[in-house]
Amino acid sequence: MSVRHLARPAGLAAALTAAAVSLAPAPFAQQTVNVSTGAAASKAKNVIFFVGDGMGVSTVTATRVFSVGVAGQLQVDKFPFTALSRTYSEDAITADSAPTMTAMITGQNTNAGVLGLDKTTENKDFNHDGDGAHLTTLIELAQAAGKKVGVVSTARITHATPAACYAHINNRDDENAIALQSLPTDPTYNTALGAGVDFLVGGGRRFYVPNTVVDEEGSKGSRTDGRDLRAEYQAAGYSYVWNEAGFGALTAADLPVIGLLESDHMEWEYDRPLDAGGEPSLTEMTAKAIDLLSGDPDGYVLMVESGRIDHAHHAGNAWRALTDTEELDRAIEATLAAVNLDDTLIVVTADHSHVFNIAGYPLRPQSELPYTVASAPADWADAPFSGLLNVVYDVNTTTGVVSATGDKNGVPYTVLGYGNGPGYRGAPRVNPLLDTFPGLNGVVPAGPADPAYLQEASVPLAAETHAGEEVAIYAIGRNSSALRGTVKNTFTFKLMRRALGL
Repeated sequence: MSVRHLARPAGLAAALTAAAVSLAPAPFAQQTVNVSTGAAASKAKNVIFFVGDGMGVSTVTATRVFSVGVAGQLQVDKFPFTALSRTYSEDAITADSAPTMTAMITGQNTNAGVLGLDKTTENKDFNHDGDGAHLTTLIELAQAAGKKVGVVSTARITHATPAACYAHINNRDDENAIALQSLPTDPTYNTALGAGVDFLVGGGRRFYVPNTVVDEEGSKGSRTDGRDLRAEYQAAGYSYVWNEAGFGALTAADLPVIGLLESDHMEWEYDRPLDAGGEPSLTEMTAKAIDLLSGDPDGYVLMVESGRIDHAHHAGNAWRALTDTEELDRAIEATLAAVNLDDTLIVVTADHSHVFNIAGYPLRPQSELPYTVASAPADWADAPFSGLLNVVYDVNTTTGVVSATGDKNGVPYTVLGYGNGPGYRGAPRVNPLLDTFPGLNGVVPAGPADPAYLQEASVPLAAETHAGEEVAIYAIGRNSSALRGTVKNTFTFKLMRRALGL
């Protein structure tokens, strides 16, 4: 079996062995929870909340096959408590990240495009009737309780998921305004944050830089008010970093920290080594956040978003969606090695799914089969990733011959695909093994296993869409056994709040 293993960060080998030990059943037997009410007998000191943006169940399954093989285990597969989460918003069956993250971080539902405001608020206040009430976020509750708080994302930190932790606004796209809500010296500062977010790190530098100024990596800002928020955050007591070197040098003495590591979103993990300024990985950002926040005797709450899973799906590029999900799993693995599960709750979930599917009845490669076949093409027999990034192959149960499965016209189709998006080819369909349809960034891929390949889509759209089905929630550590069943995504907030006793 050909299984893909990316290099782990140096020095983690011993720690990862400790993480495996921490997954043994014994620690969970020590947890005492009243399962009828979910009320914890003892509080968690810390909560770490991982959000795989757009990481639906099909993405988790495909990443497992891609990363550790069909029968392998991701870190989330080892979590002892799981549930299904319904992701609808107040006004939509299939939601965007603004209301879904608002639900998960405040425990209350709201409408499309709205961050941190109740369901009487419509996107951009299109009825001109004013905004509804501010909802209280877990970050605000933790700050009020004297805990350190952190928000980390590979997306812009003003993007919907991270912004929902600290901002209250009826338009998720007004990122220039969102950037001000975490600046303690601004009149629009969200005072419910108290002294502020202690560790705020991700992309989105352009929303902090004037549109007349070129930033450290040669990109212009987008602010039209002439304000350079990099300087204003530093004047408010924040340490500012913009690249991997500055980030790596941070210590607890540098808190509070604002890290703007890219003008726009951070690079996809696959492309990160090519970044001009250098970027830390999600694993490195998570480890640094835990290291800096964990010195507080009152504990901390940390939200970590793998935001670019979502963007890869929107682009119709499964390779980057899977490699970013794989990196999220590595960040979870490193976290398990770094924390004490007796006093820390770890929750992993997604805000929504995507119209991403694993199609047909693909046969596993020859080395994984429990029987012998009569004959087969080499590209099936030796396929990497258990054949996931290939066309569908099946075995003829009369002849024992393995061959590509065709559509009703006999044309092969890929294992992975999308219900809609930029990968729509039109008719007639072309054999994916011979397809010259331009891939990501216009690159013509060398088949479905090429990192630039755009999986075929059924409906032509400029960007692929979210999907409305349930996503999974995974929990481990202190008070995690309160998670079970099928719940609304608002339960995620309740689980974390109850665990902390807030």
